Amino acid sequence: MADSQVKSAARALQVLEYFEHVQRPAGVQEIARALQYPVSSTSVLIKTLSELGYLNRHPDSQKFAPTMRQPLLGGWIRAGRADGHALAELVREAKRATGLSAVLSSRHGQHVQYIYVQLAEARDFVSRSPHSGTLRTICRCAAGIAMLTNESDDRIALLARTTAATEKRAIDLDLLMERVVEARAAGYAWQADSNLPGVGDVAVLLNEIDPFGKALILSVGAASNAIRTRHHELGGYLKRLITEFSAGLPPATLDGSVSAE
Repeated sequence: MADSQVKSAARALQVLEYFEHVQRPAGVQEIARALQYPVSSTSVLIKTLSELGYLNRHPDSQKFAPTMRQPLLGGWIRAGRADGHALAELVREAKRATGLSAVLSSRHGQHVQYIYVQLAEARDFVSRSPHSGTLRTICRCAAGIAMLTNESDDRIALLARTTAATEKRAIDLDLLMERVVEARAAGYAWQADSNLPGVGDVAVLLNEIDPFGKALILSVGAASNAIRTRHHELGGYLKRLITEFSAGLPPATLDGSVSAE
């Protein structure tokens, strides 16, 4: 695929994700301004997405909104007993309850990859506006630390050395191991300033895994000072939310499928 086609596909996805973020109809100029795209190319993208059935245009306001085709595409994807719609609602609930940006992520090699993002307004720090597909170094974020709780100490040390060499940026292995040990005991992970200056996050492992057997992690992010003072509160809330989420899922049948009841 040519670079121009890849870029067009990426921009089309970001347009759809913008609607997920604002959760209301939006016009071409608003979308172009928010995503920092030229109005002309944004108009072409919107037209293409409309022709493919992903967007509808309101005849009076001239604004666009997603059709039901978009949410239905991912409804078949399951993580254990949870489908894509339930997982998305879980992230939205974490944002609503905490007022913080919430993220569902999984492992991608030496990184954490964001799957679904619900952004809140940044307070006391500058947001880089992460989106689905964003990668974070596994050793430098709470979601990654939560993943590392299932690894041996030797594997963690090897990963830290490899990552530091690849990024040419030191990793404090003693501090990393301290965070992993704390996370194993507390049932949640946290960090502040390890990934980005002024920013921290709190994360918990879901009981469900993705179709490839990878762990899924729910996390919320905030200013470092807020995470340092509130990580116990936020970690406790996320643990309760995950427990309630799993308890509310439909039971599995004997053949491993999910009951419709």
